[in-house]
Amino acid sequence: MQYVQYKLSCLILLLPRYVLFLLLIVSTWLHANTLQIQSSISIDRAEGYGVVLDGITIIFDTWKSRSIYQIQIKSALLPDNKGRIKNIALVCQEGTVSEQEFSCAKGDLSFEDPLASANTAPITFYIKKNGNLSLQIQSIQLAEGHASIDVEMQQGKWRANVNSYNLSLSKLQTVFPELPQLSLIGNIKSELTLIGDQANILAINGEAVIRELTFTNEESTIVGEGVTAKITFESNRTNQIWDYDFSTTIFSGELYIDPVFIDANKAPKDVFGRLKWAIDTNLIELAPLHFEDQQAVHFIINTSIDYKQKKTITPIQLNFKYAAFPETYETYLQPFLLDSNLADLQTNGSLDGSIVIDDTIVTQANLKLERLSVEDKQKRFALTKLDGEIGWGNKYAQSEYVIGFNSANIYKLRLGQSSFSFYNQGESLVLYQAASVPILDGAINIESFLVNQPGTKDQSISLDVSLTPVSMKKVSTIFGWPEMSGNLAGYAPSVRYKQGSVNVQGALLIRAFGGTTTIHNLKAKDLFSITPKIFADIQIDNLDLSTLTETFSFGEITGKLDGYINNLQFVSWQPTQFDAWLGTPDDDKSRHMISQTAVDNLTQVGNGVSNIFSKSFLRFLDNFRYDRLGIGCRLKNATCKMRGVHDSDKGFYIVKGSGIPRIDIIGFTDEVSWPVLTARLKRVVATQELIVQ
Repeated sequence: MQYVQYKLSCLILLLPRYVLFLLLIVSTWLHANTLQIQSSISIDRAEGYGVVLDGITIIFDTWKSRSIYQIQIKSALLPDNKGRIKNIALVCQEGTVSEQEFSCAKGDLSFEDPLASANTAPITFYIKKNGNLSLQIQSIQLAEGHASIDVEMQQGKWRANVNSYNLSLSKLQTVFPELPQLSLIGNIKSELTLIGDQANILAINGEAVIRELTFTNEESTIVGEGVTAKITFESNRTNQIWDYDFSTTIFSGELYIDPVFIDANKAPKDVFGRLKWAIDTNLIELAPLHFEDQQAVHFIINTSIDYKQKKTITPIQLNFKYAAFPETYETYLQPFLLDSNLADLQTNGSLDGSIVIDDTIVTQANLKLERLSVEDKQKRFALTKLDGEIGWGNKYAQSEYVIGFNSANIYKLRLGQSSFSFYNQGESLVLYQAASVPILDGAINIESFLVNQPGTKDQSISLDVSLTPVSMKKVSTIFGWPEMSGNLAGYAPSVRYKQGSVNVQGALLIRAFGGTTTIHNLKAKDLFSITPKIFADIQIDNLDLSTLTETFSFGEITGKLDGYINNLQFVSWQPTQFDAWLGTPDDDKSRHMISQTAVDNLTQVGNGVSNIFSKSFLRFLDNFRYDRLGIGCRLKNATCKMRGVHDSDKGFYIVKGSGIPRIDIIGFTDEVSWPVLTARLKRVVATQELIVQ
């Protein structure tokens, strides 16, 4: 848009430069009352139409009905000091000089100017006493190209046809500071019609073809290479307002307008529509502006821009006639999302509709989605075949919407086909009726769902959900864990999402290994960012150690297990802080036995030693009785502060034996590197057979 604006302003300034000084010649002749009886006349200065002529000499000769004359002007200062034309010379071989008419049927024009010049440009014209005029000039050397001018004026109204060929854009830029501050290479061909009144231009119509345009600004944020485009336009001026209807087609070339890269070599790009330019206030109104990339998107913009401040002063209204994916995402959306969670997506499908953007915030929207699929290439989330219509904002208040998807993924968890009905309350979207989303062999039941102030920086989501029991066998398979029995269920009466953070009030219950594990105080920050953060507290009650140790091939232990993991914090799915304890409950009356394999594995995990009467007993005894067992870790700064059921003289008891032969496992290292500890756990869990020497 800015390029078109600058081009039109250049055309407005260019035409009078080579027409107005010719009109002044008429004024000079009318002041020379003795022209018919003198062979020459000199005038120091003449002014009119905003032009100042200096050093005027008129030489003439009359032969029968023909007049041969010369008009020489040393310099012509253009209106508003827009430049000075020097050494103007008109030589007329066949002319008429009388009280009724000043004309030249055959003549040559020459002049010198920084932008244009003419050695012997053919010229014909007539000027009547009543001011009517006809003028034709051929082969003016203009901006390293050529131009011709055809002007007609009747009763003070004039019309000019200007045709130019191969004008150098870089040359035009040297004399027009109004052009953008770009490094320009390329040429332009144009056919223009200008309509005016005295020195005022009232309308400009025509077309221009730009070839092999290459440009860049100093910051390299606006770049073009090998651009070929055609512009057609009609414009009219009323007082200080220019009203333009235009159409631009970019046939070839590459454009970079930070941060978007557009390759017009693949398919033409069209920009067309209407704009109004208020010259006195520097305001540009797009009313509207169309952009069409047939391979990707066609959208329509309505807004007003303060050109001087380079900012919008009214909300941007965007209407999408169509947007096809992945082309729209890859070319026009992804460059703006590089620092977000949506920077690397695989997309498909289409959408249409409208949105309103006010100061970068989407305040209103109404979008129709058709089989739209989005998949994060980092496997964090996915949504397939999203269909339906959704909208918000006061304009669409009281509207009802239905939207659904074929499937969705959140990390490794897959959600089944679902549909949702929403009601628009202007400032919020409300779930119209409860919905159920299949997950594994259970379901997420959504009793309520509310989006407050959608599209704004204060957007928040609140919902009331419950989880119908999901088998732990299914969960184990999904996450690649050893197969577990039991189920996972939960109820969260309040889940709230705002600015990348999730707070869950309620609990997830895992019923497995004969006991219950409860996850509560669950929170998340930056869930879909590069470094998601998870916070939770976990309570473990009455797990059956026999089932647990058998599942993880740890070596058999019988008895019960209680514990907790408080202040658990994950960053990028790795634990960075917690206070954990797993141990025998105080009221446990069950049988306590531990196998050789479990003894050795607990010894390795705790970096301790086992204390039995004699190694020789190992060949005869497979299991030992114990009184209590327990191990704790307080993780901070990648170091685990270890503890056991109680302290010993040299360390801490991990297992305190009972009976004969008595076995105690004592840990001597109370601080262990977390990577070292996890490596030990992985090693002993993976061990299927223990060899004792």
